Amino acid sequence: MAPNPAIMQAVEQLGYRVTVGDVASLAGLNVNLAQQGLLALATDTGGHLQVAESGEIAYLFPKNFRTTLRNKFWRLRLREWWQKVWKVLFYLIRISFGVILLVSIALIAISIYIILTSMNRDGDSRGDRSGSGGGTIYMPYFWIGPDWFWVFYPDYDTRYQQRRREARELNFFEAIFSFLFGDGNPNANLEDKRFSIIAAVIRNNRGAVVAEQIAPYLDDIGEGYAKEYEDYMLPVLTRFNGQP
Repeated sequence: MAPNPAIMQAVEQLGYRVTVGDVASLAGLNVNLAQQGLLALATDTGGHLQVAESGEIAYLFPKNFRTTLRNKFWRLRLREWWQKVWKVLFYLIRISFGVILLVSIALIAISIYIILTSMNRDGDSRGDRSGSGGGTIYMPYFWIGPDWFWVFYPDYDTRYQQRRREARELNFFEAIFSFLFGDGNPNANLEDKRFSIIAAVIRNNRGAVVAEQIAPYLDDIGEGYAKEYEDYMLPVLTRFNGQP
């Protein structure tokens, strides 16, 4: 959820400690919209939740929250760019092992062919003098695997995924990389799996949970002030459109 400029301006005007009602009144927003906007802004900028003795929940923001938000935006852009670059680099690295092996086999086969040809010619020369005939050269046939040419196509991985799921087979280059380094990152979908489990916990408790029930499923619950005020629940509330 992108930060709402009206909410950001209201936070500054109210002295960086705000309630949902104050922001909704000042920014002229629906209460639910103001609450979700404050949750998203607190998650992105390191804001804190505070509970007054009256039970009212307040959001405390750092005064430099705009700078924090801007830096996070650039980090996200840089990470997206690097992910695209790494995808290409990883593809090249992945197929390079198979290419090197293929080239090595080809060089060995050519070397054997040259040696056998040279030996055969020597045998023919001696055979001509002695009246005997030469021999026959056998060259082995190397089968590379299915669609080996298309492995070099940059979008091969995406195109082949459906057939790979059905056939459960690896092509020649993928098999080499898989044999040496495994089948990839086992935690690639960790966040999705994590929030699926959290969603199940929330559903099993009929939509009402306490922070202690969710904490075991999170990697970082913070320290000191952040842990005391249960700031680690902000991303969960934002993700599931919850209310503190």
